[in-house]
Amino acid sequence: MLSYKESNYRKRNWDKTSGARGARGGFRQGSASHVLPPVSDKPFGPEIDSIDISTLLIEENAPIIENVNYVASYNWVDGKSPIILVPGSPPAWSPPAQDEKLSEDSGAVYRDINAARYPDYPMEPVVRSLLALEPDFNLQAVDLVACGSTIGNLLRFAGSLEMPFRFDADLVGDTVFFIRKGKSPTETIEDLRGYGHTFPERYTTWDRDVGGSCSHQRIIEYDFADLHLLVRSETDGYLKELEPRASASPKSGGGDAKTSIDELFTKLKVGKATAATKNSKLDLRMQGVKKPQSQIFDMKTRSCFKIFDIEEILPRLWVNQTPNFLIAYHRSGLFNNPQVSSVKDKVLEWEKGHATLLSKFHVLLKRIIEVMRDSKDHRVEISWDGKGPLRVTKHIEEGNRVLPSDLLQEWDDLD
Repeated sequence: MLSYKESNYRKRNWDKTSGARGARGGFRQGSASHVLPPVSDKPFGPEIDSIDISTLLIEENAPIIENVNYVASYNWVDGKSPIILVPGSPPAWSPPAQDEKLSEDSGAVYRDINAARYPDYPMEPVVRSLLALEPDFNLQAVDLVACGSTIGNLLRFAGSLEMPFRFDADLVGDTVFFIRKGKSPTETIEDLRGYGHTFPERYTTWDRDVGGSCSHQRIIEYDFADLHLLVRSETDGYLKELEPRASASPKSGGGDAKTSIDELFTKLKVGKATAATKNSKLDLRMQGVKKPQSQIFDMKTRSCFKIFDIEEILPRLWVNQTPNFLIAYHRSGLFNNPQVSSVKDKVLEWEKGHATLLSKFHVLLKRIIEVMRDSKDHRVEISWDGKGPLRVTKHIEEGNRVLPSDLLQEWDDLD
């Protein structure tokens, strides 16, 4: 059985930040996963707990992810105001008829598009989109709400990969929220290299009903042993060829087809703008079409002289439960018929082969959740310097709770 360090995951580039691949014009809202994010240098509060990964007891039964369900999604619209389309949809895989040489990436990208677009409450769109699509969702059953980045930080810590991090955590009811923390919400990565943004701009296309989008964010729920998680992550695209075909009606015809489409759009309230709440600056618009998790894919570009090891990306695909992946090789920007393929079996194999790591990871998550539920403080910081123990410290910085008051009330109403 492989340990986390013995495998190739030390290459560190599996933790893609929550930024879009490209805005299709205008300021690019992307991420550059090969660039390590700087850690906030603000002072720490008093220590609440200290966790040495080597002292955590290993569970006898290896924990696995089960009962995966796509529950919500939204698109960020490229513009000055914070607008999300719910459910939105990812860009569709639409390669050109003939491969052509692309320009290299240039400019700057946001490290975290959710914080950059909506710095007051970066996690608010998660709950807003969820309640818009699933108004009866059982919030009380959720133990943890997080993004792929913060979960990835703790997974690396469980594997003793020396990569410092720092993020906030907030307890709402009995639910713990992890919130990314950078030096600034609008922090950017400068001087991009490669084709990680120009490639998807040429090989994927936003559907017409979500035109003007710059990022698709998805929320899935799953059970990780006895913990119930909501996980947000960015999605690179979806495969139209895997789209379920609508069954033909016995009386199908031009008029009936139009009627069914109109009914669908009515159900989705396409184009209807609704303020998330009177006191919220977030503009939520019911627009787009849900895409099942089976159609979703992630992608990476790589020079043909640098062979990509799929093992690098499997931890992130496991966290996000992404079933398809594309590695696009190029020679000086000229790609050669890139194809999306299923990696579902590889992700399952990775899970089976890393039982010890995942046992440590599960115990770690439970420890943090229990510490927060037992603490008098709703808000804490979780950090690691890359060498010593993980620290849970009191949050001393002034600022907002993870959610605005009306959403905090959603949990209070459940008590």
